[in-house]
Amino acid sequence: MSFEDFPIKRKLIAVIMLTSSTALLITFAAFSAYEMVTFRQALVLNLSTMAQIIANNSTASLAFGNESDARDVLSALKATPHVVAAGLYNKEGKLFAAYPESQLSDTFPKTPESGGYRFEDTHLVVFQPVVEAGKRQGTLYLKSDLREMDERFRLYGLIVILVAIGSMLVALVLSTALQKRILHPILALTDTARMVSEQKDYAVRAQKYSHDEIGLLTDAFNDMLVQIQERDAHLRESEERYRTVTETVSDAIVTIDEKSEILFINQAAENIFGYTTREMLGRSLTMLMPEHLRYLHTEGLARYLTIGRKKFPWRGVEVPGLHQNRQEIQLEISFSEFIKDGKRFFTGVVRDITERKRAEAEIRKLNEELERRVIERTAQLEATNKELEAFSYSVSHDLRAPLRAIYGFSCILLEEFAPRLSPEGLCYLESVRDNAQQMGHLIDDLLAFSLLGRQQLTKQPVSPNALVQQVFAELRSQQARENIEISVGELPMCQADPALLKQVYVNLLTNALKFTSKRERAIIEVGYGESGQPDGCAYFVKDNGTGFDMRYVHKLFGVFQRLHRAEDYEGTGVGLAIVQRIIHRHGGRVWAEGEINRGATFFFTLDSNKKDEGRTAKDEEERMKQGT
Repeated sequence: MSFEDFPIKRKLIAVIMLTSSTALLITFAAFSAYEMVTFRQALVLNLSTMAQIIANNSTASLAFGNESDARDVLSALKATPHVVAAGLYNKEGKLFAAYPESQLSDTFPKTPESGGYRFEDTHLVVFQPVVEAGKRQGTLYLKSDLREMDERFRLYGLIVILVAIGSMLVALVLSTALQKRILHPILALTDTARMVSEQKDYAVRAQKYSHDEIGLLTDAFNDMLVQIQERDAHLRESEERYRTVTETVSDAIVTIDEKSEILFINQAAENIFGYTTREMLGRSLTMLMPEHLRYLHTEGLARYLTIGRKKFPWRGVEVPGLHQNRQEIQLEISFSEFIKDGKRFFTGVVRDITERKRAEAEIRKLNEELERRVIERTAQLEATNKELEAFSYSVSHDLRAPLRAIYGFSCILLEEFAPRLSPEGLCYLESVRDNAQQMGHLIDDLLAFSLLGRQQLTKQPVSPNALVQQVFAELRSQQARENIEISVGELPMCQADPALLKQVYVNLLTNALKFTSKRERAIIEVGYGESGQPDGCAYFVKDNGTGFDMRYVHKLFGVFQRLHRAEDYEGTGVGLAIVQRIIHRHGGRVWAEGEINRGATFFFTLDSNKKDEGRTAKDEEERMKQGT
């Protein structure tokens, strides 16, 4: 029987006795340690004093080399039986005389120490220098046994044992007498608790004998009985409510033990599985499973009970079940574990999802059909787009020949037959020529727009600064204006198709030059920075030109869409559409902001901007120089 199982009477006696014994042992240990230290110090002092006296008497013998006198001096140690050996060494460190004379020289140290003492296993050894007139003549060696200390401590041990026995007897008598007074109210409380436990009568109350901690415990025990009495009543009500809920829910509730035996089942289980409660209680849960899953359940439960994990892993698991008519049904199961009286039990909530699975299958089938139709429609749309691109290319290509003829013959007529034509005829002919030229530009832009859909992207590191400088140089050579102020900021490196990105800047800068042509001083800025949009930073081209009404911004990037009259500003309305298609093919976005007579700003981003953001052309040149 362990100490925890001892009666409290024995525990009290044991605690008192153990406390008394521990206090005595600590006291005796401290006293013994003190005695040992002081006695050892006394031994060292006595032996050192004796060594000093003998050393003083041996100075003449060592000075004159008289061994006989030296032995006579050492022979005085016969009066001290605890000294077992003594030796006198000369100043060369050789043994000069020994005591007792029969002691072999091999038992003495070959070389004496300079001075001091040390304790060996059973002896105390002292080395005392022999000094005459300030000069060392030799060394005295004394060796004493420790029998006197052993005898003294044996006496102390006997005294300790006698005192301990007497103290323990007194402590036993006192503890036996006191524990009765202490235990009486505790035993009375214990009897009351036993009565309550056996009879289940929570109306019983324990008698209070004092106002100390045991009195407080009695009050707490009586309060606990009151609470238990109230909770017992509530528990009976709760059980009644639980029984009502379990019998009215639509989900089956099943409780099994460690052997998978069904212990509880509600009315919904009868509806789901087709068995009566009597047919299921006491049977194995495997009766509700298809045969190919029964061994998996048995092995899994055994493995779980062996491993002993704290959490049962089944939460909302979909498994097949077996109806009484031997047809499989689809179930969703959640199991939880609880322990009672040291045994494990499992309660599961089972839901019949057969209809839901059937509906999911139908939805999945419809989704597959819808996906198939989307793929077919996408393929048809792609084919249509290809046909439209081919048609656009064919039309624009085939229209070139007659347009060239119209433009060429109208130019010939104007050059060679102008004198024969009336002023009105000349005006009509010039109109034909100009419109043929304008239509040629439209066809060229349309052809370029259609080619963008088929042109292969070749992305590589590009320096937008270099592209912009190149475009400006080409456009300025075509401009006769001097009132143009152009500024280019540091544009970060990007991954793009150089030719297409150059086309973007050509179209944007051409627009900027065109719509600032009526300003006394045109200001054009090319840069990179915050855009005020979710895209963050973006490349931009800004001008102080005519601008546009933001109500029509959605028309800017459409094909053949114009926000200004052709008489005011020339153009085909395809340039910005080309910009948008190029940017979209790079995975970016393009947008514009403007105000009438206050200029416009065109922004665009590229898919690779984020990883190259902040690295300018100068940074790239430095990196290339360093070879990194």
